[in-house]
Amino acid sequence: MHKLCMILGAGLFLTACNQPVQSSSQQVEAEPSTAMHAVLLDQPDLFDEDSNLKIDQQFNRAENPNDAQIIVEQSQLDDSVIAVRTEYQLKRDQTVWKIVNKKQSYQCARGENTASFQFELCP
Repeated sequence: MHKLCMILGAGLFLTACNQPVQSSSQQVEAEPSTAMHAVLLDQPDLFDEDSNLKIDQQFNRAENPNDAQIIVEQSQLDDSVIAVRTEYQLKRDQTVWKIVNKKQSYQCARGENTASFQFELCP
């Protein structure tokens, strides 16, 4: 019985001393390791909404790219706006992708220009 108490006591002591430490793989996941991951950090609810979604991703080269452009086009359930387009310009800094430019444009349901996207808000 004495040995069992000693083993349990030592186990509890070691468990109490063992503080959780964030591993390097968890740290990497917190940083945008892909261009698309950087966009999803900017728009975390992108896939939560029920809408049509179009994503176009282009890199400056096939192997080891360091520049990217991602265009996200999402339909809207709005009387005046048909869709919102967000254009991202990204650059890779070592292993982390960073957004360097972001532009939003709108396709209006009414007004003079309903065929293409515009940067002005819809009427």
